[in-house]
Amino acid sequence: MITTVCMNPSFDKTAALDALKPGEVNRLKDVRVDVGGKGLNVAVVLSRLNVGVRCVSCLGESNASDFERLVKKENLVFDSFTLPGEVRTNLKILDESTHAITELNEPGPSMNEEQLQSFIDLLKEKTADSSYVVLGGRLPVGCNEDTYRRCMQAMEGKRCVLDSAGDSLLHGIKEKPYLIKPNLPEIEAIVRKELKTLRGIREAALFLMEYGAQNVIVSMGKLGAVLITHNKTLFAPALSVEARSTVGAGDAMIGGVMMGLENHLPLEEAFRYGVAAGAASVMTDGTQLIRKNDFDALVPKVTVQEV
Repeated sequence: MITTVCMNPSFDKTAALDALKPGEVNRLKDVRVDVGGKGLNVAVVLSRLNVGVRCVSCLGESNASDFERLVKKENLVFDSFTLPGEVRTNLKILDESTHAITELNEPGPSMNEEQLQSFIDLLKEKTADSSYVVLGGRLPVGCNEDTYRRCMQAMEGKRCVLDSAGDSLLHGIKEKPYLIKPNLPEIEAIVRKELKTLRGIREAALFLMEYGAQNVIVSMGKLGAVLITHNKTLFAPALSVEARSTVGAGDAMIGGVMMGLENHLPLEEAFRYGVAAGAASVMTDGTQLIRKNDFDALVPKVTVQEV
């Protein structure tokens, strides 16, 4: 069993229009709503890949039932901690004339110290039988940047995967997570410089590993992905697929990696699954994430080379 943590999930509303016209009335079309948030996205991907998964989440009480109704469509175990307020809605607008996606994200409910401690207690209980725990995404309003670190401290002995950015990531790696997965802009922001070569990316990853991260995957979009361990650096070029939406591709990559690890594959082989899952995700519209048949077709096409 894999557990994912999603402390600030969302209704992801995706809509298209012919051309975005700022300051004018814009009429949306092809509107769809999916459940979202990094941890929940990873759980959905794992469920669609037939991996046993549980998601532990926070939900705003005013529309929690609507959210849970959508979650039930996915074959996963879902446990929630209720907070005052409502689950946020994130609007993603696709401009079909430029293929650019504009995102308008709400903050979501807030959480105080007492509520956070209760959530951590719930998390500790629900992860008792988990082989891996994936933490990531935006924190509720009111949570400090060390929140993921505190969650990992409470789950002592668990192999944790952390997908966050900035100070949240820097605090979290002090707990020695098994894997972190920044994208290229996120790791550039941490080291405060542009990384133009694989050597530069490797050096930045090793910097984070000095602070505690055991392994690092850097996703680079159309440039591919890099896995850095203490022993080697592996590069996988991006697969050539028809890209319809990149939303959630990084979450799908983590889902693919976790599938491999749950099936007792070495991380280097699980990395191949991650690259295939990320590519399969961009083949779907909006926030639909992944179709298993796409993933199955792409796995044999992934190439990995040591650099």
